[in-house]
Amino acid sequence: MRKKVKFYQPPDISDLKDLLLKSREKYGEKAALMYKKGKKWYSISYNELFYKTFSLGCFLESIGMKKGTKVAIMSENRPEWAITYLAVACGNGINVPIDKELKSQEMFHILYTTEAEIFVGSQKYMEMLLEFKDQLPKLKTLINMDLNGDKKIFLFDNVVNEGSKLFEKNKSKYPTIKVDPELPLSIIFTSGTTGSSKGVILTQKNIVEDIKGITQMIKVESHYTLLSVLPLHHTYECTGGFLMPLACGCTIAYAESLKKIPDNLKEVKPHAMLAVPLLLEAVYKKVMKKIEEKGSKKFKIAKGIAAISEVFFKKNIRKKIFKPIHEGFGGNLKYLVSGGAAIDPEVSKGFRDLGILVLQGYGLTETSPVIALNKDDFYKYDSAGLPLPQVEIKIIDGEICVKGPVVMKGYYNNPEATAEVIKNGWFHTGDLGFFDKDGFLYINGRKKSMIVTANGKNIYPEEIEAHLNKSPFILESIVWEGPEATKYCEEVHAIIVPDVEYFDQYLSKQGKQMTEEIVEKILDHEVKKACSKLASYKRVKKFTIHWNEFEKTTTKKIKRYLYTSKIRSISSQSSK
Repeated sequence: MRKKVKFYQPPDISDLKDLLLKSREKYGEKAALMYKKGKKWYSISYNELFYKTFSLGCFLESIGMKKGTKVAIMSENRPEWAITYLAVACGNGINVPIDKELKSQEMFHILYTTEAEIFVGSQKYMEMLLEFKDQLPKLKTLINMDLNGDKKIFLFDNVVNEGSKLFEKNKSKYPTIKVDPELPLSIIFTSGTTGSSKGVILTQKNIVEDIKGITQMIKVESHYTLLSVLPLHHTYECTGGFLMPLACGCTIAYAESLKKIPDNLKEVKPHAMLAVPLLLEAVYKKVMKKIEEKGSKKFKIAKGIAAISEVFFKKNIRKKIFKPIHEGFGGNLKYLVSGGAAIDPEVSKGFRDLGILVLQGYGLTETSPVIALNKDDFYKYDSAGLPLPQVEIKIIDGEICVKGPVVMKGYYNNPEATAEVIKNGWFHTGDLGFFDKDGFLYINGRKKSMIVTANGKNIYPEEIEAHLNKSPFILESIVWEGPEATKYCEEVHAIIVPDVEYFDQYLSKQGKQMTEEIVEKILDHEVKKACSKLASYKRVKKFTIHWNEFEKTTTKKIKRYLYTSKIRSISSQSSK
C-alpha cells in the first residue's frame, strides 16, 4: 500500500509584488539579503529590500518602463541583481536574465532577439556591452551596478536615490500598479546540452505555483539562512534559492565565489544550500578523504552508534557525533538540495550518515523549474522525488511528460519549437523515466542521448557513465554510439577525461612517470572493471582519451554535442 503523503502549508501569495509586500509586513527588520564587501558581511532587511525595490521601480517607470518592457540583467550574484529582478516584476515588466559566462556574441544575440530596452549589469559586462551597443537600436538605458565615469550610463545607487524621491513624494504610478500573474515575468535562454538555445517564457503564476510546490515538500523555517552559490540567472537558483526563501522569511547570503564557499559556510552558518551534483560530490570526496586520514575505523563505529540511536531510541545524534564535520559547514547545515543532474546515491547516503540531508529534485527551465522533489520526511537516495502537488506527471512512450500551472507559456517568438514540446496540454521533457511502486520518479536519461542497438536494446549513457566515473582514475566521461554509427549502435564507445592529479599521485608512489601509454593501459583496465557489472551489450568496447575537462553549462552539465559531433566530423573526413 502506497504511503499517504502529508504536505506542509505553502505561503499565501498570488504574485511577486504580493510576495514582497507580505514578507516585508511579516519580517520587517529581519535580514533578507547578505553580501560580503572586503572582509565584512553586510545585510539588507526586508524593509530595505522593499524600499529599494520600489525606489528602483519608480525610476524605471519614470524612464518609460511599462507592461512588457524587457529589462536585461547580467552580473554576479549580488543584492542589485535581486532588487532589479523584483523591481521589474512588480511593474509588469519582463526580466531577461543573462548567463554571466556567455561570450559577447551570445550576449548580443539575446539582447537583439528580445529587443531589451534597459540593461542593468556590473562593470565587467557593461564593458562587453559597449563594444556592440550601437548595433542594438532598442536598447536605450544602461544602469551600472558599479562605479563608472561615463555620463551616458546611469549608476545603480544614483537611480535608486532618484527613484526614492519619486516614491516618497507620491510622484510615480509604480507603487499602485496591479500585477497580472498571467503576464510574462521572464525570458530565460537555456544553455542546453544540445547546442540549441531557446528563450523560455515564464509567468509570475508559473513561479509562484512552483514556490508553493517546493514549500509543501520541504518545511522551510523563517530563521533559516541559505547560502546562494549557483548563478541567479538560472531558474533553479532564482526560484529555489532567491524567491522561495524570501517568501518564507529566510536570509539569503551570497557566496563570494565557488572557491570561497568553505570560508563562507563557516562565516554565515547556513541551514541550507542549493547545489549541483558535481559540487556536492567534490565536497563529499574531500570530507571522506579527511575521515580516512584520521582513521576510518572510528568513523564506522560512530555511524553504527548513530544508526542504533535512531532505530531504538528514535533520536538523531549524528550532528553531535560528527560535530567537527558540521562545524566545517558552519554548524547549522540541515539540507543540501541537489538538482540539474542525477547525483550518485552513495553521496546522498554518505551525507545522511553524517547528519546532513541531501534532497534531490528534478525539473527544467520550462517548468519553473521543479516538478518533482524528495520530501524532507519521505525520500529515496536514488530517486528524483515525488511529483509536486501542483503538477501531474505521466510517462508517455517512456518519456516524462508534465501538465500543470508551472509549465511555461512557450518559447519566445518560436511557435514551432513550442508545438514540438507541448502536445495536447502535456509538456514533453525529453527525459526518459519511470515511477516505482511508492510513486517516486526515476530518470533513465535524455531521449536524444539514448542508444539503440541493432537488437533493439535501449542503452542509457548516464547509467554507464555513473559506473565509469566511480573509478578514481576517471574524472568524467561521455558514453555514446561512436563515430561510425548510423541508425543503430554496433558497439558502445566512450570519451574519457583522466584524473591527471590522481594518476600523478598513484604513479609517483610507484616511482613511475606518467605517459600516454601507461594512462591508456590503466584506463583500459578500469573501463573493463567498471563495465563487468553491466550487461554485455552495455559494455564500452572502445574509448578515446580527452585530456581537458569537458565544456559544461552553468549547471555543470556536459555539452555532449561539442564532443560527439567533433569526433563524427573527424571520422567522416578521414574516411573520404
